[in-house]
Amino acid sequence: MVATIDGKILTGERDEPVMDLGSELDHRTMRQIEEQFDAVLIGAGSLRATPGLWYPAQLRRYVVSGSGNLDFSSRFFTDVPDLATVVAPPGASISWQAVLPLTDWRSTLESIVKQGVRRLLVEGGSMLNAQLLQADLVDEIFLTVAPKIKLGKDVPTIADGEPLPRKAVMRFDLISCRPVGDEVFLRYRRLAG
Repeated sequence: MVATIDGKILTGERDEPVMDLGSELDHRTMRQIEEQFDAVLIGAGSLRATPGLWYPAQLRRYVVSGSGNLDFSSRFFTDVPDLATVVAPPGASISWQAVLPLTDWRSTLESIVKQGVRRLLVEGGSMLNAQLLQADLVDEIFLTVAPKIKLGKDVPTIADGEPLPRKAVMRFDLISCRPVGDEVFLRYRRLAG
């Protein structure tokens, strides 16, 4: 994820393009990270907000949608149709060839693993990140801090949703911190317990 100094993950409104948040270096770094994974998982809102989004040809791609409001003509689906899957609640009306039911995240991730995925990269948005964090299913976080300020009490952060109680606040170890120009590239790993 990339966020402003004040923790916001967009510069405009929800569902507007967000490609201007991180620098060209941030975008290249994301491509390098993607090459280390078997699959990517993204929320439908994030997919809509990144027109022209593409992935390396070998990367399986999963998009989470409750409504089925997806552009099936986007590169996400057309580049390698056999590797594109919609993750949706049972009974959702999705007109795509591969649909994976979303009952609970642990079961859904187990189904993804059964498809040969060993390393899954989650690229947001804020509600998807929050759901996976809430279920304690995130082991690492890659975060770029962009030298920008957005402000706004209702502007999404890297993980929105219901707050954790103080005793359940999650701890992560800082694995690396790399300042480059005005950006900072951070990598955190989940601490057990």
